[in-house]
Amino acid sequence: MKLFFEPLNAEKILNAIVPVNQSLLTKLEIFETIDSTNQYLLDRAKMGPSGWVCLAEQQTQGRGRRGRSWFSEPGSSVMCSLLWRFSNELVDVSGLSIAVGVMLTRAIKKFGVLTGIQLKWPNDVLYANRKLAGILLERRGENIIIGLGLNVKFLKPVSAEYIDLAEITDQSILDRNYLTGLILEELFKGLLIYQAKGLAAFIDEWRLLDFFVNKEVAVSTTEKTIVGTAQGINEQGELLVLDQAQTLQRFCYGDVTVRRYLE
Repeated sequence: MKLFFEPLNAEKILNAIVPVNQSLLTKLEIFETIDSTNQYLLDRAKMGPSGWVCLAEQQTQGRGRRGRSWFSEPGSSVMCSLLWRFSNELVDVSGLSIAVGVMLTRAIKKFGVLTGIQLKWPNDVLYANRKLAGILLERRGENIIIGLGLNVKFLKPVSAEYIDLAEITDQSILDRNYLTGLILEELFKGLLIYQAKGLAAFIDEWRLLDFFVNKEVAVSTTEKTIVGTAQGINEQGELLVLDQAQTLQRFCYGDVTVRRYLE
């Protein structure tokens, strides 16, 4: 059977990672099919080494935030999970999802997408208001699983709210091995920076790409729904919203929708 994509290959992926960061990659596994790369590493986190990377051509039970499903066709995405432990147990990981979003955008820019990228709080990467990638961080004790899914080339029509790199770059064949290597390079480099400097090292870059800032939004949590104007994020990575009573509200979690989509 002829493949319409180049299979993931460990040697080719490593070629895009500089040696100093290759040393942080302790184990690399590539699956043809798996239920969830995140779940695979979560189940093995206690005994697994930090720097363990799991990749898959296809996920059958991939998930996003709040248990939402993330199904993928074979070879259509980069689906990657990384098991990580910070050597300093006092590292504040509350802003890590924000920082990982910046790391992922850096890799996408190095791949050639220099403009049009947006970051949607707390963990999506958009292009021209359409979803390009998602991030899911899960934690068990000191073990953090950093999961991401990046749309490379859809094999059949999908909702207009999503976009892939093939459409953005107008190329039918893209080098997923090189792209995966760039992502891992930025993750390893960025995680060391995060350990040393925290979210402060990434927040300015996030703010330049903030999708919600100055938009009228509705933020829904399990307790309430607040309508107001997004004011960006604070130094802890929390979303700031000036509500209709002119009170500044802070959110560390919640579903956010631009109000025009609700009217």
